[in-house]
Amino acid sequence: MTHELAGKLEAAGVAFTTRWLEGWRELAPETVELRHFGSALAPASHALPELDFANRVMGLTPADEGHVEEIVAFYRQRGLRPWFELVPAPGFDRLAERLAAAGAAQIGFHGVLFGAPDAVSEPPSVTVRRVEPGEAPLFAATHLRGHEVSEADPRPVERWAAVEGWDLYLAEIEGEPAATAAMSFQDGIAYLANAATIPAWRGRGCQTALIARRVADARAAGAAVLTSQAEFASSSHRNLARAGLEVAFTKAVWRLRR
Repeated sequence: MTHELAGKLEAAGVAFTTRWLEGWRELAPETVELRHFGSALAPASHALPELDFANRVMGLTPADEGHVEEIVAFYRQRGLRPWFELVPAPGFDRLAERLAAAGAAQIGFHGVLFGAPDAVSEPPSVTVRRVEPGEAPLFAATHLRGHEVSEADPRPVERWAAVEGWDLYLAEIEGEPAATAAMSFQDGIAYLANAATIPAWRGRGCQTALIARRVADARAAGAAVLTSQAEFASSSHRNLARAGLEVAFTKAVWRLRR
């Protein structure tokens, strides 16, 4: 692991979330605002103030420490408390000190995993397939149910089916939609993104099956490295580790205090 590789792994996740937010903003510009500060992107959502990815500063590096007060003011003016995820890098301590002085505090850790695993065994009770053209509404409905937000607007997720370089997957049990996941590609890196299982089907191996299928497809497509992110020591983290991905680094998660 090098700082350069860590930056590329982080960039894969940032690219996925940024494209998601851009599509969301195109559909409902009043719902999410996007602002750049140096190399950092700061999304802000009045409608969903507690939704982390819609109010999380992405791509913030020690080189951007001079923008910290400006970023904090941007969110304070909107009555929002953003999250910050800090990637280990030279100058990390100065950036952390700047955030603390601006009123933020560390609240946890987020794991970034990577590897190039061989074939992963799939649970025989779960069938995984790629989402076909025209199945975007089914994918979106299943995905939102998996995140337990079925009342949310499905259109931003439906648009994932049209994003070049993204593959969408549906896991089924006994012919019923049970779970979803996505995968994107950037600079030879396959990013295993945003998996979700409907509560009634949890514990049946859906995520293991979705990881296995994406690993196989990524290797077949020539990806040199696979990466994913998960809350440190969570069930998602354990599923990825069992599939052969290792911890590349942990990000320190900070949030602006009230």
